[in-house]
Amino acid sequence: MHLNQTFVRAASHLTGEWCRNNQKLILACDMDETLLTESEDDQHFILRPKVLYMLRNLRAFYELCLVTYSTRDRTEDILRLKLDPNRRLFNGRVLCREDVLAGFENKREALFAHLPQGKTSKGLMKVRRLKPGYIVRPPAWPYIVMLDDFPAAWSNFSSCIPIRPFLLGPDGGGLNSNGKASTKILSGECGYMLSVYRFLVKLHAAVFQRVRTPIEVDMNCAPIRVRAERRVMGRKNSSGSNGQAHMTAFSALVSLKRRINSAQRFQNMCYVDPGQLLTFECIRTPNERRSRSAINQSHVFVDSQ
Repeated sequence: MHLNQTFVRAASHLTGEWCRNNQKLILACDMDETLLTESEDDQHFILRPKVLYMLRNLRAFYELCLVTYSTRDRTEDILRLKLDPNRRLFNGRVLCREDVLAGFENKREALFAHLPQGKTSKGLMKVRRLKPGYIVRPPAWPYIVMLDDFPAAWSNFSSCIPIRPFLLGPDGGGLNSNGKASTKILSGECGYMLSVYRFLVKLHAAVFQRVRTPIEVDMNCAPIRVRAERRVMGRKNSSGSNGQAHMTAFSALVSLKRRINSAQRFQNMCYVDPGQLLTFECIRTPNERRSRSAINQSHVFVDSQ
């Protein structure tokens, strides 16, 4: 199977150990109808409101990747003109149609195959070439979060967050008589993307057991305050470790979905206000911490509000 060597080199550091040591997750984003959409005449690309704000601020918590079924030429044009003109968001970690369809069944298989699988005798990270029908999970896979309006493209993997499709035009109803996106639609999308941003930062906080309120916004969707963070640490044993399994994005999302107990309800909540999906217990006594299992020590539960 052919691998995109530019992506392989740019992602050579993305191992599970690197994610834990640097307290970063990996965010794999879809492009069309997730980050942007196209006008009816195919002449203009329309970025989702606040999407650049979200991506730029998420760099502190995530290593960003772009995985799309768009062709390479079209994707490079969009990145150059709209999405990442300075090449600072994705840093070469872009997989296009030609990469995904190069022997892989879906986006998940393509992304997993391009991430480091182990170490060579010289300590360098290597990528394992796949046999037909063989699905490999790289060491960093539990720290990957997917963001897509079509989760089936990732075989409905538990780490995929279904995002509301960004549609304009006759079907989406978002264009006015002048052919421009209506203010009402853009205002709603602004609040929605800030909610997605809050969810992703809360997820990062749950994985690395930090309590952080990432952003508060005013009526114009402008940030007005960022609160300080607090660390929630378990007791260390004599070996210096916390004596518990590492929390990951995968385990946190599985725990969240189990509490919701409905895939359709989870999708509906993600479509409306994902920022309200996660809340955290800030303070626990040592006895309470010791009595909880590793999965419950993520401090993740569904907000009932």
